[in-house]
Amino acid sequence: MANQKEEKGNGFKRLLLFLVLPGAILVVIGGIFLSVLGLSPMEQLRTTVAQWPLVSTWISEDEDDGAEHESFLTEKDEEIVHLEQQLQQAQDTIDELDEEIEQMEEDETFEASAEELDEAEAPEELTRIARVYENMRPGQAAEIMEELTNDEVLQHMAEMNDDSRSTILANMDPERAAEITSLLTD
Repeated sequence: MANQKEEKGNGFKRLLLFLVLPGAILVVIGGIFLSVLGLSPMEQLRTTVAQWPLVSTWISEDEDDGAEHESFLTEKDEEIVHLEQQLQQAQDTIDELDEEIEQMEEDETFEASAEELDEAEAPEELTRIARVYENMRPGQAAEIMEELTNDEVLQHMAEMNDDSRSTILANMDPERAAEITSLLTD
């Protein structure tokens, strides 16, 4: 009985080996041969099989799916083009903003250096004006300083020598001179 099962198993193997395998090889070689001759064996097989009633419904559904698939792909391609345009616009905006930032940084650097120059020139200008007051008659300098704010008077007097400062204060209104003297000591 074991031998009969082995013989049945061997029969199937023989059928597979001698009929199915060579048949498949012949179909592949035939397809290659027809393709070389310029014929399309797959298209001919499709048109032949499409004539069968049950298969024709499957094939027409597949063709409809192909048209839907094409329209879907076209729609997605258009969406990709639109998104690429938006991306390019965003990139252009980013580039413009980067340029503006660079320009602002350059402007800030220029303004900062201009302020530093102004601050460096300010003490020189104050010193020069203080020398002008020192060279004036003390009464004249006192009259002019009476018209300035306390901060301005303090800045100028800080640059003067003690002799000039004392003679100008002596020629000022006593109350204002006392106020300036009090601020100078602070």
